[in-house]
Amino acid sequence: MATMKDIISSPLLLALVIIGLVYIAIFSLIHLKKAYSRCLEMGMTKQEINQVIKSSLVFSIVPSLSIVVGLFALISVLGVVWSWWRLSVIGSLSYESLIASSVASAIGYSSSAEMLTNATGSQFGVVMILMSIGMLSGFFVLIPFGKKLSMSVSKSENSSSWKYVLSGTFMLCLFAVYIPVLLLGDTIQAAVMLTGLVIAVVLGVLASKPKLRWLNDFIMAFSMIGGMVSSVFWTNLLQ
Repeated sequence: MATMKDIISSPLLLALVIIGLVYIAIFSLIHLKKAYSRCLEMGMTKQEINQVIKSSLVFSIVPSLSIVVGLFALISVLGVVWSWWRLSVIGSLSYESLIASSVASAIGYSSSAEMLTNATGSQFGVVMILMSIGMLSGFFVLIPFGKKLSMSVSKSENSSSWKYVLSGTFMLCLFAVYIPVLLLGDTIQAAVMLTGLVIAVVLGVLASKPKLRWLNDFIMAFSMIGGMVSSVFWTNLLQ
């Protein structure tokens, strides 16, 4: 019987992930070309377009540092290939970790690390299905309602504040789901989360100063790196 380790290290899974990533890269390049041509049609110069592309590259690479840090954290739970796929496409570290932890607990393992060592292929299949289908729920809402919601938000810019209430409510819902799990699940986990929170708050305060505004692009990355480094300290202290 295939085990979880067999699947996450299988050549078939690696091949499927590479095919998916190549498809996404080609899809992105096609739309980049279409956007470039459309900008030229609208009267923008090539120099202006290239400047926008260069700026976008810089502001895309910097936030991606936090994703790279998250990748190394997720590898210990889901292996290299599946973690690579999840964080390259539509996943997030918090969502993937929560699903892995929940499934591990439901099938009788004390942690995601224990599940990685002992789970069967069928059990890992449950993890893969939940991660994949769960993330699609957002698309099922956006396909019929996304355009209407976007247009209503842009039209109400000067006449209503409901969009700010909606955005704030959404963030509060995320906090209500994830923070109790992190705080109550494990002492070390809670300490690491609070450490990252303190780092984020301190950097946010510093970034409010005109000369340090560049820190805004690094807050998430530095918070995650600081939290991961602190985990070594908290593990030695609390275990």
